[in-house]
Amino acid sequence: MRPIEQFIEIMENKDFAALGQLFTDDGHYCDYCPNGTAQHEYHLYGKEAISMFFRNKFLFRQYSIMEASVLDDRHAEFIASFGGYNIMAIVTLQQLSGDSHIRRLTVRPK
Repeated sequence: MRPIEQFIEIMENKDFAALGQLFTDDGHYCDYCPNGTAQHEYHLYGKEAISMFFRNKFLFRQYSIMEASVLDDRHAEFIASFGGYNIMAIVTLQQLSGDSHIRRLTVRPK
C-alpha cells in the first residue's frame, strides 16, 4: 500500500500509534485547515509528538476525516472535522524517506 493510502486509512481508523509510525523520527506534520475554525494551525515535529497529538484529538473527538479520496501517489482530499467545523482539505506528501516514511506532510484547505 502506498504511503498516501496508509495515511488515509490510518486517519479514518483514528489509529494514532500507527500514524506516528508512518513518519520519520524528525517528521513534520503541518495542517493549515484549523485557521478557519476556532483553533490554530498545527505544526508537529517528530513521530512521538504526532502520535500523542492525534491520540488526544481522536480520543476527545476533536478531529476526524470523512469522504476521503486518494488522487495520486502524493495527494488525497477529504473533509476534515475540527470539533464540529468541517473543511474540505487536500493533503500533500512533500517529502518521503528512502524507506517510504513521511518526512513532511502538509494539509491545506481546498
